[in-house]
Amino acid sequence: MFKRLSSHSDSMLLALVMWLCSLPLALFIVGPLFGLKVAGLAALMLFLAALAICWGVCSWKVFQSRDR
Repeated sequence: MFKRLSSHSDSMLLALVMWLCSLPLALFIVGPLFGLKVAGLAALMLFLAALAICWGVCSWKVFQSRDR
């Protein structure tokens, strides 16, 4: 099981880097317009969206490699 998960860690790392790069965007655009609480909520939603996309890509890769 861990062998399969370790081969797709690059997708999780890419999702984390994308989220980290989007944090200043959320802070500087959403923060002044709606406040820091909403900017924090937007950052959390971006993180959850990145995790959901990563989970979908990783599970697709696992299912594709299982068929071969």
